[in-house]
Amino acid sequence: MNVEELIKTAEKLSPTPEPPEVLAYERDEGAWEITNQTSADWGMQRLAECEAEIAAVETQYQAALARLKARYDELVARSQRGIGYFRFKLEQWAEHNRSALLKGKAKSVQMLHGVIGWRKSGGRLKVEDKDALAAWLSGQPIESGLYRVKIEPEMRALQEHCRQTGEVPPGCMFEPEYDQFYVKAEAPEEALMKGTP
Repeated sequence: MNVEELIKTAEKLSPTPEPPEVLAYERDEGAWEITNQTSADWGMQRLAECEAEIAAVETQYQAALARLKARYDELVARSQRGIGYFRFKLEQWAEHNRSALLKGKAKSVQMLHGVIGWRKSGGRLKVEDKDALAAWLSGQPIESGLYRVKIEPEMRALQEHCRQTGEVPPGCMFEPEYDQFYVKAEAPEEALMKGTP
């Protein structure tokens, strides 16, 4: 028996398992099936690789978004400087010429590219310290109408009430408890790193 015949005989006795066709599920040429624990483990390996591919694409996407956002910020900042400059100049000029611009009871003047005018503003409360206001309101009678009482569910207490009494409040649905399947795939490098100091 020559060397080639020995290799062929050895391959027949202990055949190397053919790796499953990775993209068969994408071409619909026949579904890949799990036949044993080894093929299930291979499936988890592929799952982890697909998840890693998504993570890599996400990283590229976020980097591209960051570059686009930086360019956007640069262009918007330039335009914002222009807005600030022209708004300031227009307001300065309008205030200086207010009596010439407004006739009678008019509060604004129409121009070809827009309107210059004045509106009443202010004259109302502005909350600066919500806690101080809340403390003051809590001392006022509810009949005064100065504040609202908002009813919101406290879900933790509501869940406990349901567990203890079995009561399902109106507007709610009880979801029965069940076992949910999960699979956590690990990339080969991560799996091999486990247990190493």
